[in-house]
Amino acid sequence: MHKLPKEILIGFAMLLWLTPNVAGQTDTVRIVYYPPWNISKLPMYLARDTAIFERNGLKIAWTDPGSNEKSVAALKKGDADIAVVSSNQAIINMATGGTPMTFVGNTGFNYSVFLAAGSIKSAAELKGKKIGTAPLGTTPDQLTRVALRRLGIDPEKDVTLVPFDEERSTERVNSLFTGQVSGIIITADTLYELEKSGQINNFNKLTDNRQLKIYAGGGADYAVATSFLKTRRDDVKKFMAGICEGIATARKDKAKAMEFVAKSGRKLDSAKIEYLYKLYINDVIPARPHLKIEGIELGIQMAGLITPSARALRAQELVDAALVPELEKEGRCNF
Repeated sequence: MHKLPKEILIGFAMLLWLTPNVAGQTDTVRIVYYPPWNISKLPMYLARDTAIFERNGLKIAWTDPGSNEKSVAALKKGDADIAVVSSNQAIINMATGGTPMTFVGNTGFNYSVFLAAGSIKSAAELKGKKIGTAPLGTTPDQLTRVALRRLGIDPEKDVTLVPFDEERSTERVNSLFTGQVSGIIITADTLYELEKSGQINNFNKLTDNRQLKIYAGGGADYAVATSFLKTRRDDVKKFMAGICEGIATARKDKAKAMEFVAKSGRKLDSAKIEYLYKLYINDVIPARPHLKIEGIELGIQMAGLITPSARALRAQELVDAALVPELEKEGRCNF
């Protein structure tokens, strides 16, 4: 047998050393996410931009459709293996004949507070009053109606809803100042401004959506194409393990996390960035990305207001609540 020249053997060795480990690679995983930024998705952004997913052996293609409508359209076309969206978007997709999807996790929601006039000390005192909301069918409008119902108030009979432009949150807040309405839902940003100015003392914080278990908004539900989950479950687990590590990174590396909070699309000063970081880390983003079945049930309710066929869906049939616990047992979500 002829021996290969030493130079050729060295060349083969170098080629093998420089060639990526194909066995460790994965086919591209397509991620559709919307809205493009929300602090509840902080773990995903940190995992993406610190190469956590790549270290888990994933190759990912990221798509931001640009709107709720385009997000639903992308899901219906089957453009997503994993969708990081608000649950109602994935549900509308399924209720209108789109790609079957299974929810596997959640990393938070849009934090908001139900604020009332200072003279109103309990939810019962809202009856007969005017409540500020957004245009019919918008997410703020739907969340306002859900909050009222959970406070024991019928939004159709017990109060008068006064819609304001969804994009003009300042106008909604001013309506409470002027007494035009007696209650509204405000975002964490607005709450910060009111606390900073001391004006919050003129009002009464009745409750917040965490206390009401309104786990909705923020695009922080993780929905997987059901066929993809069946054929590539371990890749889904690798992705969610990356989310687990992203949560840990958000908690351990405050400076890095706050850099991402600052990118949330608003003009934030350092004090506000600190405020939002602490609020979301302490009260919104969970230690583990466990599925919140209440959020899926709420997503069905919200979708049903726009798409009646969604009301026939059952939350328990749309979830895989075992995936994150599996990661915990395997030691892949314990950072």
